[in-house]
Amino acid sequence: MSNLVTLTIASEAFLLLSFIIIILSTKNPKRNILWVILFIIGAAPLLYLAIDHVKNDYMDANIGLGLAFMYTWLYSAVAFIVAIILLVKKKRNNNISKEL
Repeated sequence: MSNLVTLTIASEAFLLLSFIIIILSTKNPKRNILWVILFIIGAAPLLYLAIDHVKNDYMDANIGLGLAFMYTWLYSAVAFIVAIILLVKKKRNNNISKEL
């Protein structure tokens, strides 16, 4: 059970880190609300199924929990790629404005 908790916290932390980078890159209040909503959409399934697994302690393999981990990891990877693209774009725009 402790491995499940550690893996859940690490997965959610990586997702949160990706969205923090995205939010710091945009600095647009209306867009930040969208990013927070997208973060909740990405984080909710894993949190729900991890809590459900700990409370109910299933005897068989919890396929839903495995799918929730895979979904969160894929969602985290896509969010991290978007964060890197936005960060590079922001740096590039700052460098261009400094040259002018």
